[in-house]
Amino acid sequence: SLGALRDGFTLGGKLDLGLQLAQHRNADLALLLQGKAAISAQEMLDCFEWGEPPAECAAAVGYLRAAIAEGEAHLDVRRRRLLLRFCTGLNALPVNGLSRKVSFNFLDKPGVPLPEPHT
Repeated sequence: SLGALRDGFTLGGKLDLGLQLAQHRNADLALLLQGKAAISAQEMLDCFEWGEPPAECAAAVGYLRAAIAEGEAHLDVRRRRLLLRFCTGLNALPVNGLSRKVSFNFLDKPGVPLPEPHT
């Protein structure tokens, strides 16, 4: 299967993949393929659509925003990654950020409302 993958990327052997990849540093290639493993507080804030949340969840949204903004005091790098995974299903932040920001919706369900990811 690796051979088929390599053939697909090399146009059936007409393109030297090693030559193409040699132009880039290993760290840059890893970043492009894996995304940002360490997410700053500002990058995490940029993942969310902070507009006017529904009144029913405004307090919770405000608390989340404050917790993220305070950085390491409340959400360290590991917890920011867990929050990203919960909200998006991604283990790392893509290099160019999220294609669609996380938004807040209030679902009127019987009982206590719990957070639900949109993955």
